[in-house]
Amino acid sequence: MKENTDGDKVARLEKLVATCTEVIRREPRNWAAYHDMGVALLELGRYKEAAEAFGHAHDLNRRDIEALHLAGVALAEMKEYDRAIARWKEVIKTNPDHAASHYFLGKVYALKGMWDAAIHELKKSIEISPDTNPPLAYLHLAEVYLIRGRPDAAVACWEKARDIAPDDAGIRQNLGAAYLDAGQFEEAVAECREAVRLGAKSPSVELNMGIALMKLGRVDEAVSAYQRALELDDRDPELYMNLGEAYLVKGDLDEAVKTWRKALDVAPGYADAHHNLGVAYLRQGRVAEAVREWKKVLEIDPDHVKARVSLAAVRAQEGRFDEAIEQWEAVLEVHKDNPDVLASLGELHIRKGDFGQAVDYGRQAVIAAPGHPRALFVLGLALARRGDPRGALDAWAKMHSKDEAFISTQGSTVRACLDEATVRSLEREAEKGRNALDPVLVEKVRELHGNG
Repeated sequence: MKENTDGDKVARLEKLVATCTEVIRREPRNWAAYHDMGVALLELGRYKEAAEAFGHAHDLNRRDIEALHLAGVALAEMKEYDRAIARWKEVIKTNPDHAASHYFLGKVYALKGMWDAAIHELKKSIEISPDTNPPLAYLHLAEVYLIRGRPDAAVACWEKARDIAPDDAGIRQNLGAAYLDAGQFEEAVAECREAVRLGAKSPSVELNMGIALMKLGRVDEAVSAYQRALELDDRDPELYMNLGEAYLVKGDLDEAVKTWRKALDVAPGYADAHHNLGVAYLRQGRVAEAVREWKKVLEIDPDHVKARVSLAAVRAQEGRFDEAIEQWEAVLEVHKDNPDVLASLGELHIRKGDFGQAVDYGRQAVIAAPGHPRALFVLGLALARRGDPRGALDAWAKMHSKDEAFISTQGSTVRACLDEATVRSLEREAEKGRNALDPVLVEKVRELHGNG
C-alpha cells in the first residue's frame, strides 16, 4: 500500500512539474509557476533543478522571499552550504523574523562546526516561533548543547520539545537517554516507558531503560528490559553484556555465564565478554577457567586493564606475588604515575616481604597524588613493616585529614599486610603521645587486624 501511495505522490509531483513547464513555456515571466515547480522538484529530490527554479522565481518577483529560502534548502541538500547560507542571510535581511531561515542557518552552522553561531540562530528561531510543531529547532539546539558539553541545557530543550509534541516517541527516547546521562534515573525510566507506549520499537530504548533500572537497584525489571531489547536485536553483543551483568548482580551465575557465551557467539573476539565470563567463573569457584578467559582477553587486547587486575588478584590470593606484580607492572606501563596502580604494587611488595620496594612505590604514589588516601595508607603500611612506625603514623595522619573514614574500609588489606609484631610496634609508638591522633589510628588498626 505504501509503495502505491509513494508512486502516486511521485506521479502527481511529476505532473505538476510538467504543468509548470508548459505554463512557463507560454508565460516565461510567470514567477508563480517557477515557484510551484521548485517545490515539486524539491520534494522529488531534484535539488539542482529546484534551486534553479526558485532562483528564477525570486528574480522575477523580489517579494517572493520564500523562494529564496527554499533555494537555500535545495542548495543545502546538495551540500553547497556557503551558497545556502548566503540565501538565508538575504532572506533574514529582508525579513528578520523569518524563523525557518534562522533554523536552517543554525542547522547548517552546526554541520560546519560553527557552534556558537548555530546556538545563536537556533535560539533566534525559537524566540520568533517558540511553539512550532514539530519542534525541530529545540531538537537541533539540544544536540549542539550536548556537543558543547552543556547536558543540562540539552535536557531543557528536549523537555520543551516534549511539551510541544508529547506524542512524539523519538523525543521521548532522546529525553530518556539524556536523563540517563544526567543521572536522573527515575525520569529516564519514565520517558523510556512512554517512548515504548507511543510505539518506539528500538533496542536502545529498552537498553537505556535497563541501565536506569539497574542504577535504581530494580534488577528484575532491568533483566526484563534487556530481554525485550534482545527480542528486537539479538545480534548486538552489548545487549548480552548488560543482561549478563544483571544476572551477575542477581547472583544467577549460570545465566550470566550463558548470556556472556551468547555475546561471544555474536562477537567471538569481544575482550570484555571474555573478561566478564572469567569473573562469573571465579565466583563459581572455577579459578582455572577464569584465568583462561583473562588470558584470552590479553591475547586480544594486551592493554586490557580489568583483565590484568583480575588476573593479578587471583595470583595474589594464591600467593604468587611475582606473577601478580608482573600484571600490575604491565598496567603501570600504560597508566604511568597512576596512584592506585602504584599503591597496588606497593601493597603486593609488602605481602611479598620486599618492604624497601614497597616504600618506594608508596612514595611514588604520594608524589603522583599528594593527598591520595590509598597512596598514603599503603605508604604507612610499608613504613610500618620496614620498622618506621613513626613514619607510618605520620602518613596515616595525612590520610585521615583527607578522608577520615578511609581506614575503616581497609580491613582485608590490614590483615594481609601487617603482622602482630608490627601492630604492637605501632601501639608502642602511639603511647609516646607525640600526636593526639596516633591512638585513634592505632586503635582502628588493631580493631581491623583483630577482626581477622
